[in-house]
Amino acid sequence: MDKHSFPNGKRLVRDTLKPDDNLHYEKFSGGTVKCIEDEIPFDVPNNWEWCRFGSYTLNRDSERKPVSSVQRKKVKKIYDYYGASGVIDQTDSFLFDEELLLIGEDGANLLARTKPIAFLADGKYWVNNHAHCIDSIDKRLLKFICIYINAINLFQYITGSAQPKLNQDNMNKILIPIPPKAEQEKILES
Repeated sequence: MDKHSFPNGKRLVRDTLKPDDNLHYEKFSGGTVKCIEDEIPFDVPNNWEWCRFGSYTLNRDSERKPVSSVQRKKVKKIYDYYGASGVIDQTDSFLFDEELLLIGEDGANLLARTKPIAFLADGKYWVNNHAHCIDSIDKRLLKFICIYINAINLFQYITGSAQPKLNQDNMNKILIPIPPKAEQEKILES
């Protein structure tokens, strides 16, 4: 099985703990193991691995900051200002100057899906506290994760009915199928 890099070293494994049962297991840092077969949403080729979103990405939510609409009215409109569903305004300053994956944290769009939930931001921009800021050791993986998040049903990870929310803890539990790097690149090319 191909080895994949995970920022915190955690990964889900198949066939390596109990090769005879062909089930999926999650191995924890203390050495404990839990069967997660009932969580696996679909089959993937044997050379792919499953991992938790939080094990495969770097969360940069602590760097985002909201700016009120009153404050934004007083500044020059230079840089994009992102919220849960994409660019919602502009501001005169920026927080980020690199490509990041933004994922809506709250709002009706999480359920209605009238706009993409995940989107890439690049260049100089500001992000408020309604979009998760996700980074990766390999920036090319952000596009792969973006496509996947927009393709799957997130209902089981969303809390709240009056104000739907995808909190960081639930987002980190999402299972991501990880193909070998060569297959990731082919997927991104298509």
